[in-house]
Amino acid sequence: MDSKNIITILVAIIIVLGFGYFGTMNIWKGTMMNDERHEDEVIEEHEIYPGDVAEKIKNGEDIVLLDVRTLKEYEEIHLKNALLLPVQELSARTLAEIGLGDSAKNKEIIIYCKSGARSKTAYDIMNSLGYTNIKSVAGGMIHWEEDNYPFTEVGEYKERKIKIQSQNDSTGPKITVDRALHKFGLIHQYGGTVETTFTVKNEGTETLEIGDITTSCSCTSVKISSASILAGGEAKLTVVFDPDFHEEPTDVFKRTIFIPTNDMNNPEMEVTIEVDIDEGK
Repeated sequence: MDSKNIITILVAIIIVLGFGYFGTMNIWKGTMMNDERHEDEVIEEHEIYPGDVAEKIKNGEDIVLLDVRTLKEYEEIHLKNALLLPVQELSARTLAEIGLGDSAKNKEIIIYCKSGARSKTAYDIMNSLGYTNIKSVAGGMIHWEEDNYPFTEVGEYKERKIKIQSQNDSTGPKITVDRALHKFGLIHQYGGTVETTFTVKNEGTETLEIGDITTSCSCTSVKISSASILAGGEAKLTVVFDPDFHEEPTDVFKRTIFIPTNDMNNPEMEVTIEVDIDEGK
């Protein structure tokens, strides 16, 4: 085989290999173009994919978005309608101040930061406070922006407070008592027991159930006229104090009565009596 034929064969081989290389590159590039998002990444149990959050927003689901970055970061870009509470300021008090107090502990709350690190810290804090339906956005705003998800905006933070509808806003039992404190004043040590009656009402829409009532001291006893109070009804709570039951403080002191209920917003109502014993009389 002469040199001319050898050169022709080599050129042909190079051309074939070249097409194969570029074809492979195009296929690889096409695969990457069709799989640009990060949704195939493995996430932790406390996390949620940004795409799933975007879908919830799109469908108008009842969720709360909580941004735990700084004010400056928020103003540069944030998710629409997100609350702002920097993680270093997060506590039971500050959560309550923005409307995410006890009544929101079962609310679906989605937390996000820049990368997911601060939102994990916020998740841990809120989890320890009893929040049961919270998630941290995997990858944070970086992930969100890289995948070009919508529902973002820029601008200053306008402070607002979320209104969470609690059970007794509309339905359910609701306990009230005519007063929280009764003052017996000065009573004789050997004058026998003294008693007073509180009126317990149910201002809700369902039957109020009263559990086993207890007191802070054995010198105080209680009884209630009915442990089941219909909507709009009431019961009488009688409290009896024995000044000679055992040795008591010499100055004015208090005893507390604990009333367990099925009122989700007031599972243990308290009333108090105040006493001053005239010892030896």
